[in-house]
Amino acid sequence: MDFHGGNIYKIFREKNITEILDYSSNINPYGVPESLKQKIIENIGILERYPDPDYVELREKLAQLNKVELENIVLGNGATEAIFLFIKVIKPEKVLIVSPTFGEYERAVRACKNSESQKIEIKYFELEEKDEFRLSIRKLKKELEKKYDLVIICNPNNPTGKFLKMAETEEILRECNRYDTKLFIDEAFIEFLEDGLKESIVNSGENKKNLFVTRAFTKFFAIPGLRLGYGIYFDKNLEKKIAEKKEPWSVNNIAEMAGITVLDDTEYIEKTLNWITEEKRYMYKRLNEISGIKPYKTEVNFICVKIKDELISKGLNVKKLREKMMEEGILIRDASNFKFLDKRFFRLAIKDRKSNDRVIEILREILK
Repeated sequence: MDFHGGNIYKIFREKNITEILDYSSNINPYGVPESLKQKIIENIGILERYPDPDYVELREKLAQLNKVELENIVLGNGATEAIFLFIKVIKPEKVLIVSPTFGEYERAVRACKNSESQKIEIKYFELEEKDEFRLSIRKLKKELEKKYDLVIICNPNNPTGKFLKMAETEEILRECNRYDTKLFIDEAFIEFLEDGLKESIVNSGENKKNLFVTRAFTKFFAIPGLRLGYGIYFDKNLEKKIAEKKEPWSVNNIAEMAGITVLDDTEYIEKTLNWITEEKRYMYKRLNEISGIKPYKTEVNFICVKIKDELISKGLNVKKLREKMMEEGILIRDASNFKFLDKRFFRLAIKDRKSNDRVIEILREILK
């Protein structure tokens, strides 16, 4: 099963094409920062040496950004490595995944199974459509009484675009601490919120021993090909276990240099925040004007959309819509394989105004 957007290589092979407007992948439309392009050109020679196995310079920078200690940071070959590493270390057997959400969480849990005899129980806490996919903390707290080993939350959530502020995640963390349940929060898209980092659970004054947070450079800084992410944790006992399980040199020299460089590019960061603040409102407004679909308000650089039943009854579903859009050179994300979603749902990236207008007009024409 394809858990991801952005698999343009598969499309190129299947359709025998070489170019497409990819609205299935949620990457910053400003592309790779110019500061990083120049840095790579000037320092290409670093490929001749091994990376620092401890990645001290980048970890120090991330520790300073997040007001934590260097020992609280682990780097990964993308945030996905940090996800799989943490779950492999804690070996949970009873897991609750707040869904619909990113499919790799389930894969990471199943991958940590040690033997055929080991039983892993995965349950899913549903974000309900009638609640606009907002998390009911009251219902979640009730569910936590069943005493899970691990709870997984994506915040902001993919594909719904909803964000829990720190007061809300703190309430969840306190409840997890009551039952000694590990709380994993994926913040891969948090930089797209103006006050995202300020509202991160990382800043909480609560006991964070059971907390593990992941972040990614992929989306905000438009470098998915470099594979760079990190985890933040606060349990000293995890430090040794993570060091034992983590593969050496999984982050290359160029990726580490990229992290150090882009975090200092305040012009790029400010430009991106100004863009997404304006464009997510514009995209939501324009999509709302199209008959037959319902967009859901988003906090980030993608938007979840539902095909209304009036069109479903006429034979249109997301797979047919995806094919029609592809005929126009546009790839959308079929969201029907997200838990609790179905053939009515798709996800659109939010890009530059010109591209957004093109997608909206073609979508309008198809839905006529």
